Amino acid sequence: MNYDVVGVGVASLDFIGVMAGEPHFGAKQPLAGWIEMGGGPVATALATMARLGARVAMAGAVGDDGYGERILRDLRACGVDPVGMHVRPGRSHIAFVLAEPGRDRRTIFFHHDPAVLTGIPLDRNLITSARALALDTHLTDAALQAARWMRAAGGLVMLDAERVREQTLELLPLCDLLVVSERFGREATGMEHPWEAARVLHSRYGRLALVTAGAEGSWCAHEGELFHTPAFEVEPVDTTGAGDVFHGAFLYALLAGDDVRRAARFASAAAALSCKGLGGRGNLPTLGEIEQLLGSA
Repeated sequence: MNYDVVGVGVASLDFIGVMAGEPHFGAKQPLAGWIEMGGGPVATALATMARLGARVAMAGAVGDDGYGERILRDLRACGVDPVGMHVRPGRSHIAFVLAEPGRDRRTIFFHHDPAVLTGIPLDRNLITSARALALDTHLTDAALQAARWMRAAGGLVMLDAERVREQTLELLPLCDLLVVSERFGREATGMEHPWEAARVLHSRYGRLALVTAGAEGSWCAHEGELFHTPAFEVEPVDTTGAGDVFHGAFLYALLAGDDVRRAARFASAAAALSCKGLGGRGNLPTLGEIEQLLGSA
């Protein structure tokens, strides 16, 4: 078991409806399109890295319903080895997404059976076989255990944090790369602006702290320095999963030997390209496509 990255987190099945106009709740409205595909923060980050040529595997769980098998099938189709995934009694994680073409906005409703994602057994050899570990905040107990193992083994740990959940803050000292949303930055630090949150997280934990802010780009605090990476301008079809693609591309670039500034720009380009398709995996960019966008900017 030799992987570049192993991920521990939630894998989802996404049902994506494309709005034909402004959404109005409480009214019947037509959809301009509909698509179904696998999703989830870590799962999509891993799919991004696989698309770029990395060897990746995932640990977690799905339910024993029909959705669970589809989630596992989609992982395999994306080049993600589901060797650490368990099938457990209950409902899998599903999400319904309202995509709004042309806008930096989408709305997500999600549901899962908590019993499916609680007390998931992990294989220490699988976790520590990789060069890096990618985590989200949906499976906190499993993430904490995996992070401790990886830290002891001397591997790299990256956290994708969208919001502060129970025990999330316990994860931060165990992670080398804190790549978090603007919302998480505010909740975790009390700072209103993403650049302030990045600086506080870096100062507090001594780790690389990068705060993403959608179309405004990202701010990264690393080794006492703070810098901004602008977002690439694209006409978005759907921004679902753009942050997950950013995470995957950022970690891929660092493992490939890029410095932090180059990795952040590489990730920004990958995320922008992903917004040209529906869903988190509808337009996963190739290495050539990312390099072309970087070269043209």
